Amino acid sequence: MTLLCWNCRAIGQPRTVQDLVCLVHALQLQLVFLSETRQRKEVVEGLRWRLGLKNVLSFSEKGKGGGVALFWDDSRCSVAWD
Repeated sequence: MTLLCWNCRAIGQPRTVQDLVCLVHALQLQLVFLSETRQRKEVVEGLRWRLGLKNVLSFSEKGKGGGVALFWDDSRCSVAWD
């Protein structure tokens, strides 16, 4: 399983989004966790299509700080539950 955890310090900049998309596709990441997104929930959740990951769980904080998001794709993740 491949994953990325990134304190992105705001996902609103086009260059940041472009770099994230390139990383996800180049490394074929299965899980992506972002902290300090500093964006509305709707904006963050809209990134799932550009990332190519079907699922997202996000939380946004009012104000300048905070915000986390977890992106994943069930078809890319193979987890064995015992």
